[in-house]
Amino acid sequence: MERMPVSPSPKRRWAMPIGFGLSVILGVGLGTWISGGTSARPSARLLQVSDESVPPTGALATALALSEAFAHVARQVEPAVVHIETEAARAGQRADDPFDFFFGPRRRPRRGTGSGVIVDPEGYILTNHHVIRGASTIRVKTSDGRTYTPEVIGVDPETDLAVIKITRSEPFPYARMGDSNKLRVGDWVLAIGSPFGLEQTVTAGIISAKDRVTDGEHAPFQRFLQTDAAINPGNSGGPLVNLKGEVVGINTQISTSTGYFNGVGFALPSSLAVEVYNQLIRHGRVARGYLGVYVKPVTPQIARMNGLKEPQGALVESVTDPESPAARAGLQTGDIIVEIDGEPVRDSRDLTRRVASLEVGRTVRVKYIRDGREYTTSVKLGVRPSLADRGGEPLGRNGQPPEEKKSAGPPRLGATLEPVTPHVAEVLKLGAARGAVVSDIEEESFAESLGLMPGDVILSINRREIQKPEDVTRIFEGLKSGDDVVVIVARAHRGLGPSRSVLSGTIP
Repeated sequence: MERMPVSPSPKRRWAMPIGFGLSVILGVGLGTWISGGTSARPSARLLQVSDESVPPTGALATALALSEAFAHVARQVEPAVVHIETEAARAGQRADDPFDFFFGPRRRPRRGTGSGVIVDPEGYILTNHHVIRGASTIRVKTSDGRTYTPEVIGVDPETDLAVIKITRSEPFPYARMGDSNKLRVGDWVLAIGSPFGLEQTVTAGIISAKDRVTDGEHAPFQRFLQTDAAINPGNSGGPLVNLKGEVVGINTQISTSTGYFNGVGFALPSSLAVEVYNQLIRHGRVARGYLGVYVKPVTPQIARMNGLKEPQGALVESVTDPESPAARAGLQTGDIIVEIDGEPVRDSRDLTRRVASLEVGRTVRVKYIRDGREYTTSVKLGVRPSLADRGGEPLGRNGQPPEEKKSAGPPRLGATLEPVTPHVAEVLKLGAARGAVVSDIEEESFAESLGLMPGDVILSINRREIQKPEDVTRIFEGLKSGDDVVVIVARAHRGLGPSRSVLSGTIP
């Protein structure tokens, strides 16, 4: 039997809406309670860039001003700084190259990088000579990404500076040269360049020292600015600038035990760079004053022998040529040059640097000490032979002190001596067969400590002329431990001809 739907009673019809309403109210209340529980922690906010407009004061204002100065200098100078890449062909073989194993070594280019700075809107660039030395291909990349093949205007190996030039129709951005002589230790500077090939890198530091001399064959011509601004491989040739945006140095060397920056970098001062630059763009080379002497430091023994209170001046080890300016002025082996044009000469490096800075053809007054007496002569300076004229090869002795040897052995000469033959006298231009020829040197002897070499002819000892070997023996018989010994010898230098050398020491 089919059932009919049952209609709810009026009471139940009323109950359903009430139950539904209670459910809604309970649900809303529960949600509100839960929400209220989580809102007890503050809501996370989105990060925004600060728009703080309150002006800084005190130390913060000073620091921000310095930061702004750095940024301003970087913006001003960076467009003038260039990246330099070089290639030079060479034969080479890598052990890990399988092609070399099967087919033999192949010629590969030697690549290098460095920096430079445009100092003239026509595209003239100052850089280091060692950056482009030996390069068969040079490429210059400017700050706008363009690449140029430069012309080499001139190089100066003695100062490690070079000038190259790039060309385009419109002028280049360039940096102004400053006066390095006005720099003070503690002044802020920025180094800009391409360390490790990372172009337009800026580092900051201070001038740590001035007039620094480093070891090397060109030391007499280089007195560096020292800085703790980070300088690394690839920075060479780039500018060191002051907070005015002026170039005050050309970054050149670092002092390091690792090959990378250790806190000490060196830049050639702008005063030197400007002088070299001007000569290179005018003449393509640098002409330096030339005396025509090989010099070495004055030892305490030589100072005492000549009545000097302390070792000072430059000892003339030998005259380079009978026709040299020094020879014509009467300077001789053993003379001690103590003044140039009234200015004291500190040491042999100081003499070389100062003479080189003088004009060719200028006549200077030279004060020197000979055998304890003071003399003055006039010397007309010649032209110093340049390394650039000899393909960058060193010019024999460079005026640097030789490595000192420890004195040892008994208080005697310790050398085998023979008479001078007419042939030896002719080769060494002695004028007569006089002196004593050193044929052999005993190991750890006083002769070895002096620096005597086989083939040397001893001409005098402590100002007493040597006519024959027996004279040497007789002089040494009258000496004792602690006595000073100054020996003048004649030597034949391969490719340079005969010359005179001064050796000195104290008998142990």
